[in-house]
Amino acid sequence: MVFFTCNICGESVKKPAVEKHYQMRCRGNEKNVSCMDCLKDFYGDEYVAHTKCISEAQKYASQNGSFSAKEPRNKNAQKQESWMDIIRAILDSSEYNLTGPVRSAFQKLQSVDNVPRKRAKFENFVANCIKIPRQQATQVWDILEKEMNKMKEAKQAELAREKAEKEQQKKDAEAEAPPKKAEKKQKQKDAEEEAPLKKKAKLEATEDAAPEKSTNGISTDFDWPAQLTKLVAKETDGIFLEKLRKKLLKKYTKHLSVEDLTEKQAKKFQKRFDKQLKLADSLQIDGDVVKIAS
Repeated sequence: MVFFTCNICGESVKKPAVEKHYQMRCRGNEKNVSCMDCLKDFYGDEYVAHTKCISEAQKYASQNGSFSAKEPRNKNAQKQESWMDIIRAILDSSEYNLTGPVRSAFQKLQSVDNVPRKRAKFENFVANCIKIPRQQATQVWDILEKEMNKMKEAKQAELAREKAEKEQQKKDAEAEAPPKKAEKKQKQKDAEEEAPLKKKAKLEATEDAAPEKSTNGISTDFDWPAQLTKLVAKETDGIFLEKLRKKLLKKYTKHLSVEDLTEKQAKKFQKRFDKQLKLADSLQIDGDVVKIAS
């Protein structure tokens, strides 16, 4: 809130009360006030446009060159200032063809720096504080709302235009990029897509080639051919494939010094069992029976 000092009687007066002061206390005198913060003098209705003044810090900074005051960041104050800009813009515009009473209402609003920004509060404020009839207050609000929506649309259009310009600049930059750069980018993309496949193949190959490990950390190879041949040789007429697998699984589990295989170990066992059985030259598979090759 801006405060003034009457240069005629010396009384301190709030901005909204200046008009009343010169109608009651200093009646008959021309308005002559000075701002209590910036000490600037105003004559007649010049004080109306003085809606915001310097802070104490800024006042001190103007007197002391070694001190630099920072402008306080008050979002609510910025919104209120924008709201007052709308009121001033309406008064300066010829678009609305304001009637005498409506223009007078806007001029009164211009001299107040705490005008509400919501319809219900606005209508109560102007009716009770500025003494504007309720019907007239509604007309004033409709004009304010129209100007506010117009400013919002203009701002949105400006933001959309800036966004479109940035996107176009990005496309132009990509189109003008050297072919080698685009080719390099494509190769990098292909390499990123192939990397997981290569990693998986390498991991599978490593698992097949790696020696069996017991739980105590000592690396020992499980002799698949010898164990298979030994189990099949015990059976003169051959051994059923499932029975051979179970017997070998028991030996394999004992070799790893565990009671039961994990899901991963069981899958690995089955894979190696099938592979080693096919590679064994000393064995012969006849349907579901495995025999010593003749």
